[in-house]
Amino acid sequence: MQNRRANLEAKMEQEERICALEEEVKTLKREIGTTLIEIQKNLPAKSAAPLRWEKRAWVLALLNMLLAVVLFSNIYIYFPDNALAQSNPPIAAWLRALWIALAFVWLLLQMYPLALLLEQDNPQWQGVVWRNAAAFLRARPEFFVLLTLVILAVALIDTIVPAAWFLVIGGLFILVILIAAQTALGSFRKRTRP
Repeated sequence: MQNRRANLEAKMEQEERICALEEEVKTLKREIGTTLIEIQKNLPAKSAAPLRWEKRAWVLALLNMLLAVVLFSNIYIYFPDNALAQSNPPIAAWLRALWIALAFVWLLLQMYPLALLLEQDNPQWQGVVWRNAAAFLRARPEFFVLLTLVILAVALIDTIVPAAWFLVIGGLFILVILIAAQTALGSFRKRTRP
């Protein structure tokens, strides 16, 4: 009798939990629907025309794949274990350094072309965009080198120790905040000086 009563109470408790979960699911569906409607209202009326940049993006991707294969296969060819590198080690070391430097520059330049291509609304501004990017690179090359080194370090740490990702992200977040604060303070100081 008590066993039957306990089973009945457990069944009723389970049904109550199921009803509560169904109510939560309905609430979540309403909230998601409301959020999607708000997102739809805030989307721009004019979406990016894929045909405008799609072909150029594929060409850029294929070019990047070809360059990656060429650069990294040349780096591999001049490793000390290969027969070509063993025939003349000093020249192989210099050639390997050259290919590593070229690969590094290529990696530096991978951060912006696709973003610039996607954000380009008017093809007539293409020259201006590339001139501005080149001017920024000339004005602050250390920024690109530092950003590339940080990205490579984060990728390496994430590959070796995925749990350390949160620590790295926290550190980078603090670094970005510090740099932004220094920049803001510097511009504020320049404005307040007579």
